[in-house]
Amino acid sequence: MDLCNIIKTQRGRYTLKSDFRQVKRILVRGVNWVGDNILAYPTVQQLKHLFPQSHLAILIADHLVDLWKTFPYIDEIIPFQAQEGLGSIWVDLKLGYFLKKKNFDLALILPRSFRSIFQIYLARIPIRIGYQGEGRSPFLTHGIPRTKEVLHVHRVRYYQRLIEPFGEIINCPSPRIFLREEDRRWTEQILSDFGILNGRLLIGMNPGATYGLAKCWSPTRFGELGKRLSKKWKATVLLFGREEEKSIAQEIVQQIGEGGIDLTGKTRLLQLAALLERCHLLVSNDTGTMHMATAVGTPVVAIFGSTDPVTTGPWGDGHRIVRKDVSCSPCLKRICPVDHPCMNLVTVEEVEEVVNHKLAELK
Repeated sequence: MDLCNIIKTQRGRYTLKSDFRQVKRILVRGVNWVGDNILAYPTVQQLKHLFPQSHLAILIADHLVDLWKTFPYIDEIIPFQAQEGLGSIWVDLKLGYFLKKKNFDLALILPRSFRSIFQIYLARIPIRIGYQGEGRSPFLTHGIPRTKEVLHVHRVRYYQRLIEPFGEIINCPSPRIFLREEDRRWTEQILSDFGILNGRLLIGMNPGATYGLAKCWSPTRFGELGKRLSKKWKATVLLFGREEEKSIAQEIVQQIGEGGIDLTGKTRLLQLAALLERCHLLVSNDTGTMHMATAVGTPVVAIFGSTDPVTTGPWGDGHRIVRKDVSCSPCLKRICPVDHPCMNLVTVEEVEEVVNHKLAELK
């Protein structure tokens, strides 16, 4: 079934010629990190706008399903096990057989991993669009080059490039999490349980980072910052993170004192988003939590070191980035091989000044 053909224009950009009415069923292979899912929202939203009558499904790792439960631009969520090693081959074979029976016409593969395209290839979906590289090209029907230009745009734009062949993107929606009232009620109950009344200034902190320690500012400095902000602004500092980061959060809360509350490992994804919505500000490393905050309208002060704020910085206006211009940054490494200058040179005083200025704007 030849639904579309790809042609290269004189400017080197790719376009698709297609009878869109023939595309009835679309599958999007979602990405594997919390933050990247948030940054992919605009692309999926625009894809639904381009194919409004089509059935649009998202294929996503089971631990990330909550991020799509309330997203109004998809019609179906298909979870799979995020298993590694030899066991993943059997999982993918069964998944491919399951997807094949669903008769999708077109698949958009957002990740750049080989596994993601292999899953779609097994399903024999006629049109398979994704970025080239990583040994993926033979399994794509329409490969989009990962040029230097593409690699140096913000991740929101990076994902959007994959659907540009279907038409010009004029108005770019911002990533948005659609919260349920049940999650907001849960948040109110949690805050009430901690004795936090409406009107209390809430400052969120996310001192960890899934990708690696190279992205992390010192917990001691987070603690000192939280102690100063709690005292100056009479604020409550909420610590967010994964269960495995609990020891870091407890160290920080002890340093802050009565003004700190440890919520690491205590929230599901949409509950975390609802808590972030209640925060007046989030101070964070480059994390998925940072992107969740922007998607619920909470201002962010983000501390960057090993990663590049040009490509993964907080999306939208009103956010602030603190970073040091050192020769080895951004290195994109998980663990710093030297003495971590990109983070060690960022002082508590610098971040405090930025946060104070931001909080003063919000008054």
